[in-house]
Amino acid sequence: MGTLLVLDFDGTMTDAEVEGVPFRKGYLEDISLLSALPMEEVERLAEEFSAEVSQNAHAYGWDFGGRIVAPAVVDPYLRMMPVARKILDTAGAFMQREERNRLLDNILYKYNYGKTDNCFRDGARELLESLEGTATYVVTNSHTIPVKEKLRSLGLRDDGSCSLDWLVERVYGSAKKYYLDDDFDLVPESMTLEGLPRPVLLRRRKYHTVLAQLLADEGLGWEDLVVVGDIFELDLSLPLAMGARVAVLANAFTPGYEKAYLEGHPRGAVIHSVAEIASFVR
Repeated sequence: MGTLLVLDFDGTMTDAEVEGVPFRKGYLEDISLLSALPMEEVERLAEEFSAEVSQNAHAYGWDFGGRIVAPAVVDPYLRMMPVARKILDTAGAFMQREERNRLLDNILYKYNYGKTDNCFRDGARELLESLEGTATYVVTNSHTIPVKEKLRSLGLRDDGSCSLDWLVERVYGSAKKYYLDDDFDLVPESMTLEGLPRPVLLRRRKYHTVLAQLLADEGLGWEDLVVVGDIFELDLSLPLAMGARVAVLANAFTPGYEKAYLEGHPRGAVIHSVAEIASFVR
């Protein structure tokens, strides 16, 4: 049997910390405008609240539908979510929950994501070019078109052609890895990780649907799936529960409890560079 390799994109193939600088700047400028707080005050509060979130990583996360679906510390996009909410709380602005969620998670996130820079991880082009001819796909929460554009820029040759056209056509965006469905019972409701007082929620039906379709298309089973991402809860917890092998591509913000769990799991691994992906897949 073969292997199906699924790669996350932002934070996995890219350096999210560098790419996210203009996202953070634009997002906070919008918060300043909408909250009527001076930009200097918004910046001060953002630094204060960012430190609080980092020091209490287990207590903060991406709140979707009233439940935490991912830690808030791993990348600049997720770190912005609790920080923005705290700033709005301070300003007494947009206090109605649904209105605030639409503003922060949809409007401001999507608008400012378009400002991100391109900064690929070292070795990303070489790795992806080496995978041509294999069953490799990109499955990401990001929107499909921006990710395709990033891949085209990464693979651009001097003659204007693209060495990664084959992968551009295999991008599955808006995967909604965060979406929970309590009626989805192919996996347990949750799992526990030592050092994390809240459960890791597993019933991510929409993400499962994408992965299951790719496996069906390739004629493979869950035991043939390998997934690499930078956030355990979003990218890896569901496929691991289904029987896949998974690896977290760690960065300075990866929670220690995630690394400890994967280092001790027979189907898990912690890697620190794009170049290690090829050997993990083998």
